[in-house]
Order: sequence, then C-alpha cells, then structure tokens
Amino acid sequence: MKTRYILAILIGLSIPTSTALTNILCPLAFLFILVEGQYTQKLSVLYQHNIALVAILLVITILLGFLYTPVSLSEAILMLDKYREFIYIPMFILIFTDEKSRKWGLYAFLAIMGITLFLSYLMVITGLDIGKGNPQNPFIFKNHITQNLLMALATYFIAIKAWWEKQWLYSIIIILAIYNILFMSAGRTGYVILFCLILMFFYQIYYLKGILIGGIILITGAGIVYSSSGILQQRVDKAITNIQDYQHGETNTSVGIRLEFYKNSLILISKKPIFGSGTGSFSHEYNKLFTKNINNTANPHNDYLMIAIQWGMIGVGLFILLLYTMWHVSYSLTGQTKFMAQGLVITIIVGCLINSLWLDNTEGHIFAYLIGIFYGGIRNNT
Repeated sequence: MKTRYILAILIGLSIPTSTALTNILCPLAFLFILVEGQYTQKLSVLYQHNIALVAILLVITILLGFLYTPVSLSEAILMLDKYREFIYIPMFILIFTDEKSRKWGLYAFLAIMGITLFLSYLMVITGLDIGKGNPQNPFIFKNHITQNLLMALATYFIAIKAWWEKQWLYSIIIILAIYNILFMSAGRTGYVILFCLILMFFYQIYYLKGILIGGIILITGAGIVYSSSGILQQRVDKAITNIQDYQHGETNTSVGIRLEFYKNSLILISKKPIFGSGTGSFSHEYNKLFTKNINNTANPHNDYLMIAIQWGMIGVGLFILLLYTMWHVSYSLTGQTKFMAQGLVITIIVGCLINSLWLDNTEGHIFAYLIGIFYGGIRNNT
C-alpha cells in the first residue's frame, strides 16, 4: 500500500514536468499492479466500473484496427503506443481505489502546478531563463500550450476547493494563476479552457442562473482582458486575421492550416465512416490527398477526427460514450470531487475539439491520471 502512495505522488509530480520520467513511472505502476497479484479482486473492480469497461473497449477497438490497417505492423504499434493512456485509465482506477492515494495524488498535481506558477513569475521578475520559455512567454517544464491548459485545470480545482472549503486565501493563488494564463502565456487552448471552466464553475454553484451570471462575467471580463493583455490580444487578433484570410483563400496560416486539416479529415471519414481505415492509418490516408495545395500532416489537431479516420463511427462512438459515462457517473460522486470530475470532462470535450490531446504525452497521461483520482473509488456504476 505504501508503494502505491509513493507511485501516485511521483506520477502526479512527473506528468506536468518530465516526459521521460512519466514514461518510466507509468509502466512501472502497470508492472506493480501485475506483480501485486489479487487478480480476481482487480478484475471484479474493473468489471464493476463502467468507465474502465469503456476504456477497455476503446483499446480493443484499436487492436482490432490492426486487422485492416494499410500500414505496417510497426506503424500500427506506434499508434497504439500513442494511445496507451486509454490502457492507463483502468490502471489508475486500480491504483486510486483508496481515498488516501486519491487525496495525495491530487495534491501532487496541484503542488507541481503551484511550483510551475512560482517559477513562471520568477522568470518574469528576474529575467532569468529558468525554464523552456522566456520572460516574454514564461513556460517552465512543458510548452506554452500544455502549461496553459494544465494551469487552467489546476486553477479550476483550486477554485472548487476555495468555494467548497471556504478557504478564501486560495483566492490569491487563483488570481495569480488567472493572470498567468491570460497575461503571461501565449497558449490559446488555455484561454478557451479557462473560459469554459469559469462558466462551468458558476453553473455548478448557481445552476441555470449561474450560466447567466457566468456569461455576463465572461463577456465583461473578456473585454477588459482583451484590451489590457497584449499577449492575449495578439493571439486573438492573429486567429481572427487567419480566419479572414482563410475565407479569402489563404490557407497557409496557423488557423488556415488547421481548418484545411479538418476539411480534409471529413473527406477521409466519409470514405470509410463505420470502421475507419485502421490503426495508424491517418498519415497513409492523408497522403493520398496530398498535393501542392494541401499541407501534409500526421495529426489533424482534433481527437474526434483522428479517432474517426482510424476507427470510424464505432471508435468515435466509444470515445463519446467514455465522456458521457464520466459525466453520468460524476453525479454519484460527492462534494468537490463531483465538481472537479465534471470540470475534467468539460476540459476533455472542449480541448479535444481544438487539439489531439490524447495523442500528446502530457495531456493524455494527466487525463488518465485524474480519471483515476476522481473515479477510482466508484463501484457498481449504472
């Protein structure tokens, strides 16, 4: 049991900081689950856990995609490895079966994000290059996109704790984190996630009335932030300009390229809508469309499209079922855990529309990790 606590804490600290350490600790945790024994009990836990079952079905679908993929076995295995976080969902559910491990796992994640926030401010104040970024865009352990998304999620968790525990000193951390996200970072995904979580926060507290309150606060706050945050204004203006350019036929911009990815991905999906083209087939299929007017890619920057092309509507249906099950089961949770779990679901739903987050090492691992923390104690789901 002590080993389980240590692993939970170490993994929580490693995911937002080190890909190499994450890739060591997670397989080690998987090995620990196997060596620990008690297989009948563990299989019973997973059998009674709807989220774990859907995740396992997703993995089975990926494996079945090996049977009809046009690419080599090694390429298919590489794609399976990229989606290994779906395998880790049942693993983390087994690791976080007891309340103590769940509590310390969450604390580990929040603590490392607190350290990230501190170092980010330290970089700006001192001008020292102490992370991967620079004082103008101070990301520390990961790139600015990942850090901003994780910071938005951590901020939401702290906000829930502040409201639920009536610990208003947390407000200082929340203000510093929001300022970091909106005024110091260039990660647009983090902006979107933060705004969605703010709206979610008010809905959870005040229900339908909260949507109106949150909407008013968001609209007012967005205007103030846009006019006063140079880095956010620059990123938003660039996105708007890219969209306008795309409407006039210019596709060679960051947003234009993504829109082209989406359009071409839909073409590929329409060709094999039910079962998809097989595991690891995205690049192979996309290459068939490749001309001098089409930007080639191995990633459409959208998880729903990435899954649909490889495993069709069956794969997308299971992915959506996973999200629905997480949302549905969250109502059987109590207190702040329920609110945090719902915030995680919103983050995945929205984030996966604008990025292939489950393909990304850090995001995919943190999603699986937090699913284990929030849902690890659930049994006999309905």
